Amino acid sequence: MLPRERQLAAINRTAADRISIDSITVENQEKLCEYLNIAPNALYDRLGIDGRILSPWIYTGEIKGERGMWNTTADVDYSVDSGHIYPLADASVKEAENFFYPDGKAFNFDEFAIHAAQVSKNYAVRGPYWVPVFSRLNSLFGMEETMVKMLTETKIFEAVLERVFQFTYDFAEEFLKTGGDGVDILCLADDFATQRGMMFSPDLWRKHFKAGFKRIFDLGKKHSKKIWFHSCGNIIDVLPDLIDIGVDVWETVQLHTLPIDAKTLKREFGKDITFFGGINTQSLPFKSPAEVKAEVIETIEILGKNGGYICGPDHHIKPDVPLENVKMLFDTALEYPISALT
Repeated sequence: MLPRERQLAAINRTAADRISIDSITVENQEKLCEYLNIAPNALYDRLGIDGRILSPWIYTGEIKGERGMWNTTADVDYSVDSGHIYPLADASVKEAENFFYPDGKAFNFDEFAIHAAQVSKNYAVRGPYWVPVFSRLNSLFGMEETMVKMLTETKIFEAVLERVFQFTYDFAEEFLKTGGDGVDILCLADDFATQRGMMFSPDLWRKHFKAGFKRIFDLGKKHSKKIWFHSCGNIIDVLPDLIDIGVDVWETVQLHTLPIDAKTLKREFGKDITFFGGINTQSLPFKSPAEVKAEVIETIEILGKNGGYICGPDHHIKPDVPLENVKMLFDTALEYPISALT
């Protein structure tokens, strides 16, 4: 079975030859390749990773200002008083409306499409991934000012929000149009929660963000793509909303952050959404290989029952993770007898 077929089978809850496996990224790749005695370009196949994240990252449009296409020193920023320059922190509504916003269609999409067509012959291609909305507002206003404006200066907040959503929509539209059959999954990402819950109330998320994301997800559905959404931390309060607007796969599923256990998560939401992640990367540096193996097996047996689970680390595998633990994580998933889940 091709990796592409396997991952789509997991999302569609159809039969597969083994559990689907994926990872956002493995940061200690060079040392891991040495440890496994393999070439760098063979690593993801050795680990059994079924999907690939692709996106056109080179901006080809006009830039005004000295600080890149968004004219900010913060690509995405969650800090307060970090020394970054936020171009709209003190802007008026008129200044925000007249701000030079980049063109979501002005990227190297043609080069991306050629690459996607090749990669998708074997792997499930998803993207464009990090084209966020709330996180982008943080880089334009500053995080604290984003929160303040959401509550007290809604006209300027909504003016900028609309333009950021339009950028993301335009990017996704061009991504889907040029990618064509080389793209299996529209994957987007935005972080609006901590490990203790939402950064702002679920009602505010529904008021300001739900409709905009639905518009983009509907675009993906129009192109017959699955919808994969990355959002870190405890987003349980809006998970039903994300399901309602069309999300098929939720990444990162940091089980240790949630107010419910894995069995409850599967019972309450497993019929409606596929989970990706679940293996705690924050504890991965400190566990024995045997403990890693036990965690992987337990997570597969809970979240993978009757399909709807892609096994993998719940965020980046950082450089401090022992190489034997990385190997154990992926080998355990590779060797798990999928017949035990039916």
